[in-house]
Amino acid sequence: MLSRFSNEVLSHGSSAVLPQNLSDYWIKALQKLCDDFLDSNFTIDQCTETLDMGDPVLVSCVHEVLHSRHGAGSEFSDEEMAEKVTIYALSITMETIRRESGIQLPAPTLENLLSIDRIVQFGKINPDFGQFLERACIAPENETSAGEGWLQRLKNKIFSRITES
Repeated sequence: MLSRFSNEVLSHGSSAVLPQNLSDYWIKALQKLCDDFLDSNFTIDQCTETLDMGDPVLVSCVHEVLHSRHGAGSEFSDEEMAEKVTIYALSITMETIRRESGIQLPAPTLENLLSIDRIVQFGKINPDFGQFLERACIAPENETSAGEGWLQRLKNKIFSRITES
């Protein structure tokens, strides 16, 4: 699958991995990978932490975006990659919801695709998605703890954006 994805999508440059630019075939294939990734890393009503990077196709999408923004020689920690793959997986899910429901959302750009702000905004206009974020412990309760891992930092970012608005 990675070889085909590379030939059909990655070979067209970083903008090809933007969710809105993916063909119906690839959005469905990536949504399956995202579902598997999210299901294995986030359980409803159970806060767990993992450094699972997800499928190589998802990782290659995130690498493509990060390298377009920071240069091909840039390196990222496992924690950074896990956080960005989570955000990308949620971005693919948002695009699938948009296509299936007709909810109008601004299309992401390479600059904001991996931004937690986009995820929070979508959670606000789509309460079911916002509730999923909270129940999967991606959006935390009213507690914050310093020194936590990538998942806690991701939760803190989401929570701080929600309470700021």
